[in-house]
Amino acid sequence: MNKIARIHVNQHVIKANAKNGENNPIFTIKQGGSNTYAHNVKVKGEMELVYSPDKPLSCGAKVWIETRGDIELDNLANLDTKNLSPTKLIASPTSHLVKKIDVEMGIFLRKKQRKIKNKNKLSACLSR
Repeated sequence: MNKIARIHVNQHVIKANAKNGENNPIFTIKQGGSNTYAHNVKVKGEMELVYSPDKPLSCGAKVWIETRGDIELDNLANLDTKNLSPTKLIASPTSHLVKKIDVEMGIFLRKKQRKIKNKNKLSACLSR
């Protein structure tokens, strides 16, 4: 049996898209410990619409869809899909994905630069 998946519409992304003229994915699929973002979601199997104003999801969502059915995502917007139940994933590049890769690459390069600086400092100290 698949893990339960919770699918909701992120209203903050809808507003940001309208404000900034972007087209970032508005659907969030929470399953296990991971979040996956998509433009289109197709659920195959049973699903339940949940309204829980007194006990929202950790992200603040008060309305969502719960399912243990297979999920098909179109325009996949992130690469963390290891915890997603068996699905058919159709990936296509989006501006959100490109930005995410740019940010992650920048973080990676900054860490590398710090390590190089620290090695150079250590080498300078040891050569004295």
